[in-house]
Amino acid sequence: MTKNIKNHAFTLTEILIVLVIIGVLTMILLPMAFQSSPDEKAMKFKKGYNTLNTVIKELVTSDRYYQNGDLGTRANGVLIDRTHEGDFTYFCETFADTISTKSVNCSEGGLNNYGSIRLAENGEEVTSDILKDKKEQLDSTCALEEVQEAFGNLIISSDGIHYYESGPERTFGSNHEGWDADEKRPVRDNLARAFAPPGEMNPHFKDSNGFDSSYKIFCMDIDEPNEGEIPFGFGIRADGKILNGARADEWMNKSIQNK
Repeated sequence: MTKNIKNHAFTLTEILIVLVIIGVLTMILLPMAFQSSPDEKAMKFKKGYNTLNTVIKELVTSDRYYQNGDLGTRANGVLIDRTHEGDFTYFCETFADTISTKSVNCSEGGLNNYGSIRLAENGEEVTSDILKDKKEQLDSTCALEEVQEAFGNLIISSDGIHYYESGPERTFGSNHEGWDADEKRPVRDNLARAFAPPGEMNPHFKDSNGFDSSYKIFCMDIDEPNEGEIPFGFGIRADGKILNGARADEWMNKSIQNK
């Protein structure tokens, strides 16, 4: 006896149900796929940020380049105070020595007026409003077209990150011309002598806590200058403390939230 085999096709209703299920799954999974894919710019920023912090830490503790944890004093004890040959390029050269580079152009160019910021004067308190304003100033200075075109000291890392100084003539400590009471750095110009005895930092450039308030502006661009992302600004103090610009803080917060 032969069985009667009947072909069963999907009904229109069944097909529509399957399509709806696929559509719902796509709506759920697609955003997750985008979120899980790496953000190349964010990754490049983090790499550059970590490199900057690592290099500064190494330089401050280095017997080869600097003395007494002071980025304004060479390892041989010579002060980097704009009076010696190579003072303007020394930081660029030592920074480049510490990373893998694609190209290095350490020269005495740049714009002196944009070379540094000061958080406080005459023992003022560094309020949150002042700090916010200075952080934004770091970014706006590095983003200036004339600053990017004047590149005095430009270092391009092997992964294409651009590091540069907005004003190489502003050497570390050139705004306060002194250091602290334990005589790591002597006072060394007429203006500073008018304010402080030898061996003490000019009080004109201390904050309310007695800390150095002068920071050298250092810039980082994760792509080509004047293209793509706006450069990130940082302030570097003579003792190696780094002050993030506003955009660097914002990007770091993003990376933490996305973890």
